[in-house]
Amino acid sequence: MRVLLDTTQLNILSDGRGIGIYTKLLQQYLQLVEGVNLSLQDDGHPYDLVHYPYFDLFFHTLPIRKHSKIIVTIHDVIPLVFPKAYKAGIKGTIRFFQQQVSLLSVAAVITDSERSKQDIVSRLGVPEDIIHTVYLAGNPEVRKQSPDIRERIRLQRNLPGKFALYVGDINYNKNLPRLVEACSMLPSDVHLVLVGRTVNNIEILEGQALHTAIENFGMKQRIHLLTDVEKADELSAIFGLASVYVQPSLYEGFGLSILDAMQCETPVVCANTSSLPEVGGNAAFYVDPYHCKQMAQVIAKVISLNSADRKAQRAKMQVNLSKFSWEKTAEQTVAVYKKVLGV
Repeated sequence: MRVLLDTTQLNILSDGRGIGIYTKLLQQYLQLVEGVNLSLQDDGHPYDLVHYPYFDLFFHTLPIRKHSKIIVTIHDVIPLVFPKAYKAGIKGTIRFFQQQVSLLSVAAVITDSERSKQDIVSRLGVPEDIIHTVYLAGNPEVRKQSPDIRERIRLQRNLPGKFALYVGDINYNKNLPRLVEACSMLPSDVHLVLVGRTVNNIEILEGQALHTAIENFGMKQRIHLLTDVEKADELSAIFGLASVYVQPSLYEGFGLSILDAMQCETPVVCANTSSLPEVGGNAAFYVDPYHCKQMAQVIAKVISLNSADRKAQRAKMQVNLSKFSWEKTAEQTVAVYKKVLGV
């Protein structure tokens, strides 16, 4: 089958984010599936189908194509879940209407979790029978590093002996001000490390809220903001150095970093909301993301796990990780292609 994976709507800022990682790895593993002739640029010849791996609610990322069957990946509908935090404006509202019209012509929607599927049905009105849940997987380049490499990175980055780690964006749904508040309740020798390109950006509202929380909860001396971690081996080392990885999100379409942490054998604390229990399974510790005291208590509990408990947790994480792989993601994506084409 001849497939166009249309990435023209993605920009360079997406490269290191979940959307960019998904697109890059999906492309890589689709090319390994027998019978798929994959193109990344439209050469003007007809395709059996066109797959758009990205859907933005408030930008026109889904053109109407009349001569090919269309599949689109909708990772989440977070702006519709939190409309006060993600205001569309007049132009965004118009584009949202255009996107809804474009959705009427798609043959199938792929999404990352059952929770996202439910919300796409309820908030976008897409028929349930054309939505297919295809789970993602952790970044295969993120994996456990040797003690020597981890210690070298600790010294280079001046990281403390004990710290909670978060990796990702600082969008409203990430709930970082509450994570800062929770960590302020921990013993003073436990620091917080935030990794992401925007964690130190005070020109955006989310950055201002984060830095206000850092100031208000007295965390300036116990927080480390790393904006330039680009290499997978360095990120892997930081995951491995962390006492605990925390994903405090109010909502996630999937939660790649949970699996990345588990691949580095770092215990995970995450919110009990949206898709996160689907991803973490019984290998994560869950908290109410609105309850800072509970979050602090569970983080402290995980940091204090003894060696036997840590070993048992590592075994759970390995079992959980076996459920996810990019080979499975590619195979299940191709299964959707075949269903749409009737082959």
